[in-house]
Amino acid sequence: MKWLKRIAIGFVVVVLVAVAVGSAYQRAMTARDAERYPMPGRLVDIGGRALHLYCTGAGPVTVVLENSLSGNYTSWLLVQPRIAELARVCNYDRAGIGWSDPSPNPTSAEFVSRDLAALLAAGRIDPPYIVVGWSAGGVFARRFAHEHARDVVGMLLVDSSHEQQRNRLPSPPAGADYERDAERQLNLCRALAWTGAVRASGLANQTSGRFRLPDDVRGAQNALMNRTEACSGIAHEMEGFKPDISATDGPSSLGDLPLVVLSRGRPMQKEDFGGANVTDDYVRAADRAWATMQDELAALSTRSVHRTVAESGHAIPLEAPNAVVAAIAQLLQMTKASDGE
Repeated sequence: MKWLKRIAIGFVVVVLVAVAVGSAYQRAMTARDAERYPMPGRLVDIGGRALHLYCTGAGPVTVVLENSLSGNYTSWLLVQPRIAELARVCNYDRAGIGWSDPSPNPTSAEFVSRDLAALLAAGRIDPPYIVVGWSAGGVFARRFAHEHARDVVGMLLVDSSHEQQRNRLPSPPAGADYERDAERQLNLCRALAWTGAVRASGLANQTSGRFRLPDDVRGAQNALMNRTEACSGIAHEMEGFKPDISATDGPSSLGDLPLVVLSRGRPMQKEDFGGANVTDDYVRAADRAWATMQDELAALSTRSVHRTVAESGHAIPLEAPNAVVAAIAQLLQMTKASDGE
């Protein structure tokens, strides 16, 4: 039986060598990525930890971009340069995402709003603000606007999440729990990222490959997704956000705040549910529920415009950046009208 023992020892040695080589590969490639795609903004200390803040342009009103869940600053790279021609625009990475330090607090609207206020103050980004929220960022943007009503003069919701969506979207069919599957995949990613296995799998390129992006934007997205801590940050966001979209009450009124709502025009598809085995009827029911909630968001203000972006699915900043820029331009005109200019 000595030969079996030798085989077992040999197998363990091979695994350990492979892990050591993979770990070195991960460190080396991460360093290379940082050189190729350096952080474009600056790290701002908000009290013992720092957030990445990236501002461009100039003007009396600052457009503040709030990302989708797990999204980082690269999500706005097709939009920000053009907004910067109209106003000052600030993009940032939430805690634990992209270049920003992690936080002990959950990624819930309460703490995201608190972090954003601290970031703008420490970064000396004075109001007034137009806040832009894509997907989960819409929930965060509304919380910030309610807590800083005097500072916010306009809002853009980009296919925004809704505070009741976990209760109102249809329950997935048996065996098709896409949320559970996503959590399992993230846990596996967290466990293996340091070995270089996630990078070698090409997962980042598969994710960014869903969109037609310039090479530099795709490269920057892939570089951040391939960082060892990326999946941990995403998992932290997913867990912390659940209570914000499980409410019994709907979103609060925005009064007469100038509001533009952009909603997806392309119907949901099975691919939108992470490869889960969902039925066509389920997808259609989810699409109808989402559209209804978008209408409700547009009704939050007495001064709102609701526009459906026919050529885009959920990822409007990446699929239809022109629509986002046009909406910002419209909001800037609406805020001028409010000031009597």
